[in-house]
Amino acid sequence: MRRFRGLVLVAILVVTSVVVLAIPEISVFGFTRGGDSTLGLTLGLDLEGGTHLVYRVIPEDGRAATREDMEGVRNIIDKRVNEFGVSEASVQLLGGGVDSVPDRVLVQIPGQTGATITLNFSSDTVSAETLEAFFQNQLGRPDARVVQNDNGSLSIHLDEISGEVLDAAGNILSPSEADAWRDAIIAEYPVALQVGYVLPEVDPPVIGDDTAVDPVPTEIAETLPTLEDVQAAFDSVGRSDADISAVPGAEGLFSILMYGLDTATTDDEGNLIQSEDQRILSALREIGEIQFTSSQGSLTQWTLGGGVQEAKNLIGKTAQLEFRYRECGDIIPPSENIPWPPDGLSPEEWLGVRCTDPAYFTESATEIDAADLADAFPDVSQGAIPRPIVTLVFNDEGADAFFDVTDRVARQNDRLAIYLDGEELVAPSVQAGISGGRAIIEGGNFTSEGVRTIAIQLRSGSLPVSLELIQERNVDAVLGKDSLQKSLFAGGVGLVMLLLFMIAYYKIPGLVASIALIGYTIMLLGIFKMIPVTMTLSGAAAIILSLGFAVDANILIAERTKEELRSGRSLLPAITAGFDRAWPSIRDGNMSTIIVALVLFWFGDRFSTSVMQGFALTLAIGVLLSMFTAFFASRLLLRLIASTRIGDKPNLFVPVPDQTQRGGSATGANS
Repeated sequence: MRRFRGLVLVAILVVTSVVVLAIPEISVFGFTRGGDSTLGLTLGLDLEGGTHLVYRVIPEDGRAATREDMEGVRNIIDKRVNEFGVSEASVQLLGGGVDSVPDRVLVQIPGQTGATITLNFSSDTVSAETLEAFFQNQLGRPDARVVQNDNGSLSIHLDEISGEVLDAAGNILSPSEADAWRDAIIAEYPVALQVGYVLPEVDPPVIGDDTAVDPVPTEIAETLPTLEDVQAAFDSVGRSDADISAVPGAEGLFSILMYGLDTATTDDEGNLIQSEDQRILSALREIGEIQFTSSQGSLTQWTLGGGVQEAKNLIGKTAQLEFRYRECGDIIPPSENIPWPPDGLSPEEWLGVRCTDPAYFTESATEIDAADLADAFPDVSQGAIPRPIVTLVFNDEGADAFFDVTDRVARQNDRLAIYLDGEELVAPSVQAGISGGRAIIEGGNFTSEGVRTIAIQLRSGSLPVSLELIQERNVDAVLGKDSLQKSLFAGGVGLVMLLLFMIAYYKIPGLVASIALIGYTIMLLGIFKMIPVTMTLSGAAAIILSLGFAVDANILIAERTKEELRSGRSLLPAITAGFDRAWPSIRDGNMSTIIVALVLFWFGDRFSTSVMQGFALTLAIGVLLSMFTAFFASRLLLRLIASTRIGDKPNLFVPVPDQTQRGGSATGANS
């Protein structure tokens, strides 16, 4: 019975691997694996082709970069490449040995054959399914495939995008497809704003108070901004196209419908500027005291990828660290006529989302310059219970600006949000204005590794470095997808010939070994797809090598079983003894190979050699799996066959030519 349970387990593993390989792309509960490549495997640069870029990191302040600085730069570039819409890109540090600090960054971007648009909407108002249907049905692009990234943005993968058509003088005759699509998306998904003004001289009711509210007195209502005032505020910032209306029955509350918001926070020279939504908010503040704002549907990111030049522009930007003042939603109702908290939230829920949900807070630039951050490092608090913290140190100018900002944040019970390349790092609250230019950031979910990462990101974001492109080349696929498929076919033919030889020479043990090798190959490819392991030429060599280990293990088992049969044992005891005698050789040989693979992986990680790492990882996985199939699956299957009528014919378990059967003398046998 135990034998059958083991075989059922092996069968389940093989069938599961077949299903995994048969489905091109697997997406369950946000877990996505596979794609359009052969068997859905992830192909490396040498198999799929792509772009090879090498940058030299040059600190502009004259000091030498530390290893942690370089690691921070690597993280920034890695994030930018992922934002570019590229999967399985390789970003590595070069030039460093055991004691020296790397000074170069290698960026390898595979598969830049199609085009990718990465975009984001405020408040997650558009789903991947809705946008994909819009591209396929409304824009006539059935090849569009939309996926949602880990950071909430949406990536649209397309076969190609046509560029702008120019006349002889360089004038645009027709815009690019991407520009037309952006306009169509803005028209399809408008921005909905809402702004509520505080009612003067009226005591607001307590949150949760169910008592009736008296109408707003006429003399007080007349002091609120009118519809014309709000329209004039939008006209002053160049948005006269906004459709503005007053909400009936709610004094001081206005709804605005418009198309598209420019959310850029830097100009062409990299200087900080107010984004369009911030300029609108400033204009609205000039006509009255705002107590409530919300925004939904604005397009906050539009990144066009699919070419080397776009990737270079994105990678080569200097890291942008920003300190923003986050004005959270009001704790008390903005007026007695506005339901509060909004959207049916309970008071407890409102306190949790007023500073964390973009629908309920607004942000503006502060006077803190990223260059004023002198240092950031992980630390431990000095309280009764030590906790991981991040310590910030500002220079003299930064200390003054930091005090002014934190004093405002503390008085208004708001947040100071810190962004790196437009992505939020932390958004801490402040109890009081912080003087002296030194502050700590602590959080209940901070870990020792987490605060180290934040410190590296802060320090790298403020590090004035430039990236000098010193090497660029397009890497054509050495094999390519078509050649890869032909190579797989050739490999399959070779495997079939090997199996035929095993069966012809070793008979039943050869048949069992063949079945085990087929199961081994299927499970190995399934594991590579699900981890996933990026397939490269070195990885393919490791697969072939591990397949050789699997064959060798089965040959050892068959030979040891043959010797036990010649010594006079019956079939089942001979099989058991054969496996037991072969196991030490199989174990020692495979374990020594795994140790070598671990050493190779360590050296590859230490010296940023991805080829060595890929070979070592693939080899280690293959050898471990070959030990399982050779000693567990083959043993179960061989014993099962031996327990049937076939077991009555021991000659089917002895390789040919068999000297015992030919000469009749066991003492003269020589294996």
